[in-house]
Amino acid sequence: MVHLSIICLSFMCLWVSFLVRRQTMKVRITATGDTIILKFLRPEADTKLEGYILGYGSGMFSKQFIKLPEENEHYETEIDAEPKYLIVVQPVKANKVKKKCTGKVSLEKPLHLMIGTVTPTSVHLSWGTLLKTPYTDAHLEDCEEDGEFTVRYKEKETSHKWNYETCPTTDTVIDNLKPDTPYEFEVRAETKADTGAWSPPVTHNTAGGSLHKYTFFSVCSCQFSPSLHVCLYLPGSWFGTGPNSTIFRAVPVSDVDAMGKQRFTAPHVIYNTGKRPEEPCSVTRSLGLFPDEENEEVNVTGPPKTPPSNVTVVTVEGCPSFVIIDWQKTDNETTAYEILTKGPNGNNIAVVTNQTHTAVENLKPQSNYEFTVTPKNELGVGPPTEPVSFSTESADPRISDVPTGKTAIWSSFPFKADSYSECNGRQFVKRTWYRKFVGIQLCNSLRYKIYLSDSLKGRFYTIGDQTGYGEDHCQFVDSYLDGRTGGPLQPNQLPAREGYFRSMRQEPVKFGKIGGTSYINYVAWYECGVPIPGSW
Repeated sequence: MVHLSIICLSFMCLWVSFLVRRQTMKVRITATGDTIILKFLRPEADTKLEGYILGYGSGMFSKQFIKLPEENEHYETEIDAEPKYLIVVQPVKANKVKKKCTGKVSLEKPLHLMIGTVTPTSVHLSWGTLLKTPYTDAHLEDCEEDGEFTVRYKEKETSHKWNYETCPTTDTVIDNLKPDTPYEFEVRAETKADTGAWSPPVTHNTAGGSLHKYTFFSVCSCQFSPSLHVCLYLPGSWFGTGPNSTIFRAVPVSDVDAMGKQRFTAPHVIYNTGKRPEEPCSVTRSLGLFPDEENEEVNVTGPPKTPPSNVTVVTVEGCPSFVIIDWQKTDNETTAYEILTKGPNGNNIAVVTNQTHTAVENLKPQSNYEFTVTPKNELGVGPPTEPVSFSTESADPRISDVPTGKTAIWSSFPFKADSYSECNGRQFVKRTWYRKFVGIQLCNSLRYKIYLSDSLKGRFYTIGDQTGYGEDHCQFVDSYLDGRTGGPLQPNQLPAREGYFRSMRQEPVKFGKIGGTSYINYVAWYECGVPIPGSW
């Protein structure tokens, strides 16, 4: 284990887990009083850690880099009382790291510069002789013991003066930039004896003032960096709803929904404003902002004695079909919670979890709900919380209501399907205008695998895409949105199989070979914004 202690003013404890090259690594973050302790659980005994902690002060511009300690050492330093942190860590298998740095920086090979947003006023730059991706193990050719790198940047349209910054490693964060402004970036390698050529210029437009790439208490997979990033915000407010908050806000960006209805606000309601209007709603992505807690053994002497506190409804703008209910644990004897949802028809839906948050799905648009959380353990049930209320917004008009003359609904029906799917939940079928049966297998109400079949009792087949990754297949569940899909893999990496396929929306499907050498893609799941089971 590697432990890192930092002086700070806060209190929290959570596990952050992410996947790097199919290795799961967890980071336990515990804050007590004025100390934060990070414990990294390595996926294998011979795995070493590489990375650093980047601390922004409360003003966001005073950077402080802290290299991860080696050989199980502790590190302690004093910092601002209200900092923000960017943690960058990747596991590297020790038996793969054989080569040592030669002490020279290569000046012959061109550097490939990659840029990603951190905040509206800062960006992350990464470069090297090879493109760095989240799946790169080690970058042993980028040795900098006998040299360094120089980054230069300027406003693309209004300035002819370059700003320069030298770096000993192959990535850096540059801040003090203007929001929503195009900048031009270049990088070159240098040694004591010689200087390499500048890389081809890369233009990057900084984010607008309301957009933040990184979210508090979240894990983000970044396409521009060799690592996965975690941002932590420590003022005492879990959601950070003040002026420096990210996607969590006490009020929505727009007071009215897509149909002009006033959005519901209350002290116990938090809005997740991170979804772009053109994106489909996703339960999976929303839950990803809430790291799972580690369940420790507890000594139970009786039923829980106190109800949970701070019950909060977290809703996503433009997504009426689900909410996240979040609360705080108040004792050491609770091992599970039951969340009771009272709907518009008086029906009660119960969800049981061992976490302090859960998704409540299949809510109806423009409807009133009440949520109650009850603590439980093996010896009994504790007192419930007071109910908290919430009203869902209007349905997304881009998810069509099909005028069939009668209500066309999904029917629960087990069907035979091929095995390429990440979803293994309930199955539903529906007859469509397409003269075929659409089959759905759920991951959750907003993530599912879509199949097609000529007959209800026949085999249901995967759908391939000749020009994309199935984004237009959301048409089969009556959504006008381009969906988010699982993948992408290249067709020659997908097992060859039989299935339906087409090139674009509205085109009739054909049947034949997909995947393999056919160069026809297929995917493991779809998110189309349509909750299933649902009605039209």
